[in-house]
Amino acid sequence: MIISNQGKSLHLRQTEPKDAPILLKAYDDESFIRLYRSNNVTPKEEQLVEGLKKRTELHPTQLGYLEFMIEHKEHGAIGVAAFGDYAPHHKRAEFLIGLFEEQYQSRGYGAEATLLMLDLAFNVYNLNKIYTYVYDYNESSEEQTVRFGFKKEGYLESHHYSIREQGFVDLYINGLTIANFRTHEKLSRFSKRLIGRDITQAPTQININEDISPVENEEQMKKRFLEGIQAMAIQG
Repeated sequence: MIISNQGKSLHLRQTEPKDAPILLKAYDDESFIRLYRSNNVTPKEEQLVEGLKKRTELHPTQLGYLEFMIEHKEHGAIGVAAFGDYAPHHKRAEFLIGLFEEQYQSRGYGAEATLLMLDLAFNVYNLNKIYTYVYDYNESSEEQTVRFGFKKEGYLESHHYSIREQGFVDLYINGLTIANFRTHEKLSRFSKRLIGRDITQAPTQININEDISPVENEEQMKKRFLEGIQAMAIQG
């Protein structure tokens, strides 16, 4: 099963075993992992390959975690994004995103990828809310998060012990509800310009599962996916 979304210049797809070398390189890059998942422990290549293989063999409802490779039509893989820590009763999940190289961060690719993830979250998986945690030293990410409709909901002082920083760091917490998503004019304009459609309005047709039976309608598919996302998988 391939879960995906398509924009003007980017394609999101579920990570696969072939992505192991790319992911390992990213995990070993201090500038990337410090912002994406600060306490990540890099697994051995065979462990990562096995984990990625398992993801392709099992439905996301069995995994409780969904990770995407962000691919550019010319540059190839440029980052990753994920949904995790899903709370079934509350229909909410944590959103994570990171670009591998700084050169891609100023070209609008992070914005396009974020819009594609919001499209999936609210128009396909029927989430009520997504939220982010941002390290206090990542001010540019916090600014971008708020720019894309997330509301600042709190500042958690000395909330996270960072092995790399060798001390406690503060976290920003930001949230975006489906109600605010539907009425956000800036998101509407951004999505029309960057991915070619208004994602704040009626759901668009997205290639979710090429192998899914036509008998299984969209609501059944949403329910089957959401029931299984319970906790975020930790690499390594």
